[in-house]
Amino acid sequence: MFKKIWSIALAIWFLGVSPVCFGATTQVDALIEKLVEKGILERQEAIKLKSEIAEDEKIIREEGLKQSLPSWAREMKLKGDFRLRYQYEKKKGSNTNAGNTTERDRGRIRFRLGAETKVNDQTKVLFGLASGGTDPRSTNQTLENSFELKDIRLDYAYAEYAPLAWAAFSGGRMKNPLWEPGDLLWDTDINPEGLAAKLSGKVNDKLGTYLNAGVFILDENAAASDPWIYALQPGLKWKFNDKASLNLAAAYYGSSQVKGAILDNSSGSNTNNGKRGLLYGLSAVNPSVELAVKDPLQFASIDLPYVSFFSEYVHNLPSAKSGYLGGFKLGYEKVSNKGQWQLRYFYTMLATDAWLDIFPDSDRYGGRTGIRGNEILITYGLGKNWSLELDYYRTDLTSTRGDTAAKTENLFQADLNFKF
Repeated sequence: MFKKIWSIALAIWFLGVSPVCFGATTQVDALIEKLVEKGILERQEAIKLKSEIAEDEKIIREEGLKQSLPSWAREMKLKGDFRLRYQYEKKKGSNTNAGNTTERDRGRIRFRLGAETKVNDQTKVLFGLASGGTDPRSTNQTLENSFELKDIRLDYAYAEYAPLAWAAFSGGRMKNPLWEPGDLLWDTDINPEGLAAKLSGKVNDKLGTYLNAGVFILDENAAASDPWIYALQPGLKWKFNDKASLNLAAAYYGSSQVKGAILDNSSGSNTNNGKRGLLYGLSAVNPSVELAVKDPLQFASIDLPYVSFFSEYVHNLPSAKSGYLGGFKLGYEKVSNKGQWQLRYFYTMLATDAWLDIFPDSDRYGGRTGIRGNEILITYGLGKNWSLELDYYRTDLTSTRGDTAAKTENLFQADLNFKF
């Protein structure tokens, strides 16, 4: 009887008292081994008891650490990604003998780390750091200059206030609040600065509406008026059934003090009046559409879980110039696991002065206007949260403004992407 009582008392001590005295874990293991030697505990019971004590220790340690942090830190969410890239580019038509660079090979890296934390039930702050310099269209860092240290900068930082389930308002340097099915107008690395609103509604179970709006500051001039742009994008999302859906939007972009401005990070392709700045302002209409279908070939033996077709158009009223993009996506909607794949194709035409040349995709002939070309992109999942991506651009100039030496650019990128 005494032996049984002693065994129960020890078990209560191990499970109840020892979890708050974890500095002596090895001593607890030694005591358990003694109980096994004396025949009080079976070996399997000892293994189970050690496992339970270790698990309790882990839970209490983590909970203690969590409770010692302020609430904003306890609720913070982190995410990030790293990209390793090989890039080759060649401009056909340049004169190599004259010293112009026509072919270029580069190793490049990109690192981004983002965080989100709640201020209260209606407000949160989001911020992110990224590699790269001051170029708003690139977070890449080229491997060069004898192992020179690389820059890390503030990629975005903004507050989001959502007083209602259907309304959110943001201010700061933010993720682009406007929807675009491709990248005709906006390089995906650009994070606008200013104020934005995102509103959503629901007509019925199949039809939803939304309204995206933003006011973005382009520059601050002490001696002159500041240039800025604004956007209003109403749209609807129509779910035909469980497989097919349509996203349709029509944006309007307006501007103030853009005409005559000299904007930083311009590709130099738009028409200007020399030192007097841009010849045209921005007053553009931009309709966009995307039709998506899940499992379009489910009845066949081909595994094609997702396909979409998309298009967008832009027309700048002051210059009477236009641009358009069309393409498709097929494979998996998102590539996040081994064996998943995706193929995307884009055809793009953007006339000179159809859009501000500080915004388009920098991989498409340096982000200029006055271009047309093709892009094909293949992504394959190598494992969970990492993938191989192959991207090829062939872009021709429709205007030689800013680059009279070259006519065609071929650009190839091979990326290893890691997300965490």
